[in-house]
Amino acid sequence: MKIKVFLVSLLAFSFTQMPAQDKMLDFLKGELKSQMTTLQKGEYPPYYMNYRVIDNYSRIIRSSMGATNTVEEDRQLLFIPQIRIGSPEFDNFHEAQNGVGVSRFAGPPTILLPRDLQNGLDALRDIMREEVNNRYKFALSSLERAKAKKGVQVENQDKSIDFTKAKAEKYFEPALKEDKIALDTKVWQDKLNKYSALFAENKDIIGANITLTYKIWRKYFVSTEGAEIAENRVYILLSVRGTTMAEDGMELPLHNSYFAYSLDELPSEAQITKDIKTMSSKLSKLRVAPLVQPYTGPALLSGSASGVFFHEIFGHRVEGQKMKSDSDGQTFKNMVGESVLPASISVYCDPTMKKYHGNALNGYYIFDDQGVRGERVEVVKDGILKNFLMTRTGLDGFPKSNGHSRAEFEYDPTSRQSNLIVETNAYKTDAELKKLLIDEAKKQGKEYGYFFKAVTGGFTQTGRTGANSFNVTPLEVYKIYVDGREDELVRGVDMIGTPLSMFSNIEYAGGEFEIFTGTCGASSGNVPVTAISPTILVNKVELQKKAKPTVTPALLPRP
Repeated sequence: MKIKVFLVSLLAFSFTQMPAQDKMLDFLKGELKSQMTTLQKGEYPPYYMNYRVIDNYSRIIRSSMGATNTVEEDRQLLFIPQIRIGSPEFDNFHEAQNGVGVSRFAGPPTILLPRDLQNGLDALRDIMREEVNNRYKFALSSLERAKAKKGVQVENQDKSIDFTKAKAEKYFEPALKEDKIALDTKVWQDKLNKYSALFAENKDIIGANITLTYKIWRKYFVSTEGAEIAENRVYILLSVRGTTMAEDGMELPLHNSYFAYSLDELPSEAQITKDIKTMSSKLSKLRVAPLVQPYTGPALLSGSASGVFFHEIFGHRVEGQKMKSDSDGQTFKNMVGESVLPASISVYCDPTMKKYHGNALNGYYIFDDQGVRGERVEVVKDGILKNFLMTRTGLDGFPKSNGHSRAEFEYDPTSRQSNLIVETNAYKTDAELKKLLIDEAKKQGKEYGYFFKAVTGGFTQTGRTGANSFNVTPLEVYKIYVDGREDELVRGVDMIGTPLSMFSNIEYAGGEFEIFTGTCGASSGNVPVTAISPTILVNKVELQKKAKPTVTPALLPRP
């Protein structure tokens, strides 16, 4: 096999150049003031503008079955302006969250800036001003469309304004120094090759990848209200994935990941090696596991599985900005003050939480992408719905942002989750939960219940144009027999359902938590998130078979 290795000169992207970038904030302030003054002369002067610039550095090392697959390094300087015309009560974002035209199947264009602040200022200004003009033109057409729709459509029931007030924050973090974020590529290639070679010892495994993703972001934010923010973020993710194949051609993956803010926070080599060997052994068992049959009945969801479960079927339905639109399902909009979960369960989102019981959290940040300081939001307290995840787009009864406006680099921000934490004040032990599962299965006349040990993610529909449903993709699932037989590993299962029905079926929660680290994809792109939850018992879930595989298994074993 020919190995492709992509290397970019470290000299071109040396972080020793970073102190010069501290001039970026002053440059952005000057340009924003200049462009705001220019656009004020037009027929529709903006009442608000902001500029975001993200200095994005990334290095990715991939190893497969004992050999380096790729080494990639990249450095980009991205520019995203936002222009609001009309008034805070009704503006160009009234009908759509994006300040620029976006295809249904593609995101907005990525605007890259030259990195040389000393000699490239003219080019920098030209690129920025062209994008500002493009956004201004789109803002004009968006406002006209919004006015036209207002004149012919049934009036929106939500009377909140389109852009609420927020404190103009001033915050500055010095640029990170190179010695604090150095990465020895050769050392990590050797480490990853050593780890991935462990999978090659198992002939049942058809593919395995270990990836180290190392990202550093420096975000700048300035606004015409006076906000000035420069913030750093370090993101390190070690991802382990192995795949086997059943005799019917069904590919069966398992996945594990480790998240940290610095390389020395990652687990020890001994711990990672142990985890990989455990995964390898489990893949061999999964390859010969029986195929699941459609099922409705009780189930236990491990902490990581229930974390994804809550993220998908609950978290996306408490993101406030989407509820502004009548096209959204608005599942919980009119349920504030009502019971939506058992009285023993509380749910909150907290982007200010950097660690949870010593574990680094992927959804941490200080300021959101509208320059608003992130806040802990008590979404559900003792089973009662209290609040939503808010941006500067108002919602009836919720007139201010709580710092949950987020976006991938080139997108316009909207309300998104951060660190979602589920807690209980009346926990059960693992043994008690298993007994309760068996008792419930017997009560329903079932031969077994299910235990969802690990999942890889899921998706959900929240709009009104289709079924308000969800689909969670489990990786490791066990049958728990009521007659005391040994738990049985099974394969080929999807968990499906509708949100309100599923929530009414939650009965108990455990005391031990698990953390699921991931990336959430939605209308404002992919953002890093964390979900933390204990094991939960649900008295009824619905399972369906995965799609039938179309791959023909190999005739000979892997060399």
